[in-house]
Amino acid sequence: MKKLIGAVLMLCLLLTVAAAETTETVIVLGDTITVNGTAITEDASDAVYLAHVVETHEDVKEELGGVINRVITIADGGVYRISGTATDTQIAVKAGAEDDVRMILDGVDLTCRTHAAIAIYSARDPRTAGEYGVTIELAAGSNNRITGSHNVAATDGEPEFDGAIGSQVSLGFEGTGSLTVDADNEGVEVAYGHLTIGGGVFHIEAGDDPLNVAEDGVGVLTMNDGYVYSAVKNAPGGEGDGIDSNGWIVFNGGTAINLAHPTSQDGGIDSDMGSTINGGIIVGAGNMYDPIDSDSAQLFMMLEFSESTDDLIVMTDAAGNPVFAYDFPYDYTYIAFSTPELKEGETYHVYLGGKIEGEQQDGLYTAISAYTPGKQLVHGGGVAEQRNMNMQIPADMGNRQPGGFGPMQDGQHPGGIDPMQEFGTLYAAYRSIDLNELLAGVDLNELLSGKDLNSLLTGFSLTDILTEEELRAIFGEDADLSLLDMMTGRNRDMGGFGMGGPRAMESSSEVATADFVLSRESTAFSNVSAME
Repeated sequence: MKKLIGAVLMLCLLLTVAAAETTETVIVLGDTITVNGTAITEDASDAVYLAHVVETHEDVKEELGGVINRVITIADGGVYRISGTATDTQIAVKAGAEDDVRMILDGVDLTCRTHAAIAIYSARDPRTAGEYGVTIELAAGSNNRITGSHNVAATDGEPEFDGAIGSQVSLGFEGTGSLTVDADNEGVEVAYGHLTIGGGVFHIEAGDDPLNVAEDGVGVLTMNDGYVYSAVKNAPGGEGDGIDSNGWIVFNGGTAINLAHPTSQDGGIDSDMGSTINGGIIVGAGNMYDPIDSDSAQLFMMLEFSESTDDLIVMTDAAGNPVFAYDFPYDYTYIAFSTPELKEGETYHVYLGGKIEGEQQDGLYTAISAYTPGKQLVHGGGVAEQRNMNMQIPADMGNRQPGGFGPMQDGQHPGGIDPMQEFGTLYAAYRSIDLNELLAGVDLNELLSGKDLNSLLTGFSLTDILTEEELRAIFGEDADLSLLDMMTGRNRDMGGFGMGGPRAMESSSEVATADFVLSRESTAFSNVSAME
């Protein structure tokens, strides 16, 4: 009897597993698109259906004006395994507000030339950093490629999608497969909510920011694991940060190489509300000084070169053992990097060029077996002026951890006011200001009379030029106008970004020295140049 019961239980288990396996909806791309082995229908009441759309927004290139896109709409929550090749085709997710959607990319080559190749309109969104209702999983052993465009000039009330993969809700990546993204504008963008990378191998090249979280003062871009190479294409007149967030960036693990446009004033790692490195191997290269939070759990180093360079950079410990090596693909002025090997109080030496042996991927060397030093570099003794458009919040604004939003008492913010959200709201209004429109018809001679022009030219706050009455007319009667003073390019302590004006990294040493002594108070090294 016991054997019979055991056999029945085993059969039930096998049936349960089989049923679970059949819950996947299988979508195969091709000349004919199939869903679970049957040609896709155009019935909008189905969980997956097909439509044909000609994009008419003004960003469509003239030669692509008549292109008909096949739009595969996923309308219900569930697990969707997608494979195959398709051109002028888009996958659109329009699920319910309580629906979770998991798309498993299992050998996908998808191209959409006039819109985002994957456009996520709606699904469940927990609105908490690190959580998401839409998951893109990269199947084990799979190689996937997404080539996409954008529709910045949205029509008929449709939302804008700036990236080849775009989402209007929080999005997460999982899995161990690979994904290559080729984007004419941004690569992967989350317009509202958060972006989390929990695994996979990514190579993203984009006309603008390859990875972007766009919601001002709210969005958090978190990397927990995986490998990411994100680079802005080296197009004449282009621009873009290697990785960008209008909220926060948090690195907890994995490997990330983030390259800004080589000729624009953009940063490798750029965030409006603060970047934190808690783990992983992180590289950011660009031409703008974007400070990283000093309270990061893992040590990091930033080098500001006196002249841009595209050569090999190698850092050794005091004994001459290489601990970091990266070969720039283009000329850059700044590099920020972090590895678990960096030690508090250690003296490091930095070299340009030389002969190196070891494993290399996308310019980053690991398992270095030998190194013959090139030119030894020094730091200090000078300051290289660079424009900085970055903003960070001072410690007295409350706990910086994303999702924490300041000190709380009994689960509530004092007075019921969330200081970080208040700052974010004010900042969003600040970013929308057009000075040309605001100051139209204003007599600048009268406006600037009695002002310290030397101070204004290094980056100014609106409180310098407008009265309190004028400011409250813009931001509201209850706005905390003192927060505006943080939004200034000359406030070095708070990393202010300002309305303009150059910002220089503080000199790391009064005299040039070859000793790069790393500590939590000393992470940035200025005027890095060859030893004379």
